[in-house]
Amino acid sequence: MRCFRQIILLISLAGIACLELRAQSLPLLVERQGDQLRMSAPQLHFLEGKPLEQLHNGAAVTYVFSIALTADRGAPAFHLQVRFIVSYDLWEERFSIVQAGPPGRTGSHLTPAMAEAWCLESMPVPVPALPAGKTFIAKLECSVADEAGSSGENPPGLTLAGLIDVFSRKRHEAPPRWEAVSGPLRLADLKDKKN
Repeated sequence: MRCFRQIILLISLAGIACLELRAQSLPLLVERQGDQLRMSAPQLHFLEGKPLEQLHNGAAVTYVFSIALTADRGAPAFHLQVRFIVSYDLWEERFSIVQAGPPGRTGSHLTPAMAEAWCLESMPVPVPALPAGKTFIAKLECSVADEAGSSGENPPGLTLAGLIDVFSRKRHEAPPRWEAVSGPLRLADLKDKKN
């Protein structure tokens, strides 16, 4: 019985350690390319889990990417948010992406790694947005758009049917999120990536 408890304890600790590792930020690589910054996060894989299952079932999934540059004392220097609508071609087993909003770029016939990189390549940051001569931190956040919360439906009134509808719904889970961080960085220290 004692051995059984120890095994359960070890499994529990291993599970907690895995969750903590998952919650940590991944590294974000920042390179200068002329008058723009290009970011990449090779360890960030957002085409996984429930969103990937939805894509394989034929549904499109909207991802929201946000890049924030923060100056020395937490003062925001730059913020960019872009939505990407990802779909999956069941026959070709490849991904297609449409950037919502201007410039409205599209990518098709992409493998998972190509699709993940394509999204970040579509988000250049202008160098003039950075604080000159100061250090900054670059942070990338990626999440699945919460379609359930943005449906615009009015909650049912206080009727018996409305109450049954409210209490019979599944508990709403928060959409998955990923994060990558780099810094502190200085613009002068960034390697200039040639085209």
